[in-house]
Amino acid sequence: MSASWVTFVFEAANFLVLAALLGRLFFRPVRDALERRRAELEGEREAVRRVHEEAEAALAEARAQRAELEASLESLRQRGREQVGRERDALVADARAQMQRERERLDQELALRRRSEASSLARDAVSVAREIVERILATIDGPGLEQALLAAACRELAALRAQAGTGVLEPVGVESARALDRDARAALAASVGLIPEAIEWRDAPELLAGLRVSTARGLVDASAVGLAAHAERRLAGRVAAEAGTDG
Repeated sequence: MSASWVTFVFEAANFLVLAALLGRLFFRPVRDALERRRAELEGEREAVRRVHEEAEAALAEARAQRAELEASLESLRQRGREQVGRERDALVADARAQMQRERERLDQELALRRRSEASSLARDAVSVAREIVERILATIDGPGLEQALLAAACRELAALRAQAGTGVLEPVGVESARALDRDARAALAASVGLIPEAIEWRDAPELLAGLRVSTARGLVDASAVGLAAHAERRLAGRVAAEAGTDG
């Protein structure tokens, strides 16, 4: 074997020994270190993945909670709007009812005021009517009026006597605006079925004209004051009836 081949073999052997030593003393620790680092990285990646998954789960849960919260808030807002609507409707209804009650109260007050004014006017009209009747009767006062009032009293007394059935109306009292003569007293006494002496006669100038006869069966008023009062009552009753119809 030549020297060059020996040298080559020796160098190759040295290289192999050196490579074995390097692999044992350097490459293996490095490889182990790399393996450990790779394992650590895998662990870190796994940890990161778990953290990421946990984060995703937390985010999903947060989104679900947010959606639930938004749904709850929307429900609350809807109930709030409904409650506000009901309260608004209730307030509007109360306001309308109050306005209706106030309108009815004002209408009643107006009606009462109108009736009061109408009653006042009616009383004034009735009073004026009575005064007019009294003045008319006073104006036409005379024998003709006295005879007419006497005849009217005799007719009413005869009718009252017929209704009584007993034939007499005793006791009887006669009030006259002027003293009655014998014929007038006799006519009245015959109307009640008595003699003149059985009747109580009394002068009553306040009657203005005519006479008023009180009997056990009622009163016959044929005086100017009585006629005026009768006219007043008739007019007052008619006014009251018309007022009731209007109301």
